[in-house]
Amino acid sequence: MRLLLLVLALVVAAVYATFGLRFGYVTLTPTYMWHATGQNSYVYRTYEPRQIVGVQGRCKVNSGHAILRMYDPRGVQIAGQTCQKGQWALNLSGSGAAGNYRLVIDLEKFSGVIDLDEVRGGEQ
Repeated sequence: MRLLLLVLALVVAAVYATFGLRFGYVTLTPTYMWHATGQNSYVYRTYEPRQIVGVQGRCKVNSGHAILRMYDPRGVQIAGQTCQKGQWALNLSGSGAAGNYRLVIDLEKFSGVIDLDEVRGGEQ
């Protein structure tokens, strides 16, 4: 049993050092992260032209930073925000052609909380 706990502790330490620890799912629940590095991507589908789609929420940063970008179906960035040390409100949205809108979150040694909710609306 002690060996199992030691192996588990080593695995958690290795994950922390390489990717960071993440608990939650950014667009569903508040996500707590420690030393998180990498990129997360989320897709939002629209079926009608000019339908508003995006996310809003907050980020609280203890260290590191996160960059959030929203891309339209053509791959053009339509919104972006950076979370640096402190507490920030987030609001990224856009509209245009029907298709897949993509939210990309780049994390660099990020420790803190990101809490986002999907926002949809009628025509802009």
